[in-house]
Amino acid sequence: MTELTAHARYSDMFNRHRGVLSSCSRLMRAVSGFAVVLLLLIGTNIESQASVLRLDARSPAAERAFDSHLEVYHDASGKLTQQDVAASAQARLFQPVRGGFNGGFSRGAWWVRFQIQTSQEEIAQPIEGGWWLRLSSPYVDAMDVWLPATGSPGEAGLIHRELGGLRPTLSREWPGTLPAVRLPELRDDQPRWVWIRLAGDRALSLIGGVSSLRELAGAQQKITFGSAAVIGMVLLLASVSLLMGIAVPDRRFIAYAGYLSTLGLLFAAAENLPVALGLLESPVVAVRLHSFSVCLHTAAAFAFARSMLDMGRQFPRMDLVFKALTVVCGVACVAATAGGYRYIGLPLNLLWVAFSVCVVSLCAVLVRRKVEAWPSLVGYSVYLAIGVQHFAKNLQWLPYTTATQYSYAIGAIIHILAFFFALGWRVRHRERRALALSLRHGERLEQRVNERTEDLRQEIDQHHQTHNQLAMAMREQRAMLAMVSHEFRTPLGTIGGAAQILSEERIGLAREDVKREAEKIARTVSRMSDLMDTLLADQWLEASSEAMSRHPIRLAELLHEKVDEHNEGNAHDRIDLKLEALDVVVLADETLLHIALDNLLTNALKYAPATSRVEVRTRLADVGTRVDIQVLDTGPGFRPQDLPHVFDRFYRAEGVRRVPGIGLGLHMVQRIAGLHGGNVVAANRREGGAIVTMTLPRAGCAKGGGNSDPVLAASVLKGHGLCQ
Repeated sequence: MTELTAHARYSDMFNRHRGVLSSCSRLMRAVSGFAVVLLLLIGTNIESQASVLRLDARSPAAERAFDSHLEVYHDASGKLTQQDVAASAQARLFQPVRGGFNGGFSRGAWWVRFQIQTSQEEIAQPIEGGWWLRLSSPYVDAMDVWLPATGSPGEAGLIHRELGGLRPTLSREWPGTLPAVRLPELRDDQPRWVWIRLAGDRALSLIGGVSSLRELAGAQQKITFGSAAVIGMVLLLASVSLLMGIAVPDRRFIAYAGYLSTLGLLFAAAENLPVALGLLESPVVAVRLHSFSVCLHTAAAFAFARSMLDMGRQFPRMDLVFKALTVVCGVACVAATAGGYRYIGLPLNLLWVAFSVCVVSLCAVLVRRKVEAWPSLVGYSVYLAIGVQHFAKNLQWLPYTTATQYSYAIGAIIHILAFFFALGWRVRHRERRALALSLRHGERLEQRVNERTEDLRQEIDQHHQTHNQLAMAMREQRAMLAMVSHEFRTPLGTIGGAAQILSEERIGLAREDVKREAEKIARTVSRMSDLMDTLLADQWLEASSEAMSRHPIRLAELLHEKVDEHNEGNAHDRIDLKLEALDVVVLADETLLHIALDNLLTNALKYAPATSRVEVRTRLADVGTRVDIQVLDTGPGFRPQDLPHVFDRFYRAEGVRRVPGIGLGLHMVQRIAGLHGGNVVAANRREGGAIVTMTLPRAGCAKGGGNSDPVLAASVLKGHGLCQ
């Protein structure tokens, strides 16, 4: 019997994990297919012969790029000079490449050469600002360029220029972050060789071309703007995540803020921005800062993955592995700072690819376990794709082009937005669970009250004093509710009073900073009170929808009362009332109708300009059987994509989220109108602004309003003297 139970348990375990094994198998097939594509790209990376690059201002910039013009040679010793590689024995070893050059993590040095040739038109009329050699090689430590010397036809000679991350930037001809040197003015149309030597501990690559001064300035401007935009967005998201992590609180947001901060540092160091901004005077420090940022970002990625996937609970063994790898990356940071990146660069790239594959597999397992992890799966899948592509380029599996250079930044933006959405999804899911728990507690409380009431009814049948006991219990219940309400509001009132005293200038106690913080406290208290009142009103509306108390109400009197109330308050006489239908009576719950009108007016005042007018109108509709109550403003109105959702609960448009509110006002108006047999419609005015129309049925002698009984409505109206 024990063996049968164990067999059944193992069979059940296999069935549960069969889907996971299937997902991993599909993932491995996808990775294999991607590897085949990489091999095909590698196979097409060799071209039979490199062509001469012509300096012609009439040709487009794409024809003056390095594509199909470069020849490369690997100097494994790293000791050959330019005269050595220019000798005929070495020159025959150069191999042509298509597109840009990618040497990956290589020992020694790489030599790149190409031929330039100017046209007769350029010799006769040189281009303004001259021709510039644009060399995009972000991770090269030392780059030496030999240019043909200016001279008469047949004159030989070379001009040497030094570039690269370890070379000083102050002595360069081009002051920007883009490596560039000016080509000498050639006086004949003979082809001339340009020689470039690349060496360093990081990935070696080179793309670029020949540009005019205007084109070079435009390229520098695009690079600077793009880098600043990406880094600014990353740091902004990091700040928002940190504040969210403190406010929620949620350690995942804090871990994400750390991850984004290291990513911003990595982007800045990769684009050499610290040196360009004058923050670092030593090129060696700048290069080591980039190596350090790579290791630090890898450690942050491991730490964030542990927090994001909740590995301590979901994958305890993998959590130990990721902890160990985080410590390893911390040691790598120390090694990179000391200048030992040459020994850890290649293993770190391979570790990053393995990490991406592992995390995507773990996300797939969580999805199979029915854990809300699909946003993380999307984010890490994008992360895997860009990581494999980026590091395949660094490992010489892919050619180095503009697309492969900047696809990593684009993919990084996509995946950090996916992670931010994933974190937001988790917060929303947690709020839903909290709301469901609150509803369950409410049901339990209601059940307990019902049980207690039933006990009291049974005691009435058994004892003659049950009536007095029940009255006493009801009084105690009301006293308890009043006490709880008082104790709940007292802290808010205390904070608000203290903030008002601190911000009062006549007392002379608060400095400017204290006053500013006190005003923040006051705004927070007001905001908390408004949210509490709104949520309680919505909950009360849910509970009272089945027990409405309808009475005939003169609509004109009620509208005059509400408009005067708001004009004397926050509206400051901004509301105008125009009644086309004066003697209109509706059969409605007065409390609910007050709430609906308050929400309509508050919504218009909130989103309209502070000095604009708000207009309230009434008119008869449907041959006089219904009355329309319209509220018009001159605010921004509704966006077309928002109109179908303005009455959804908790819905707020993108452009107005800085305005206080939780998206319940118009939803409550729609609910109240529906309970009275009417409806509400939102639209945009032709002259600008929004118009919200609430339609209610009129009360009459022949038929009732909304869903009410016609005979009952007529009798009620006659009883109040409103029907003859």
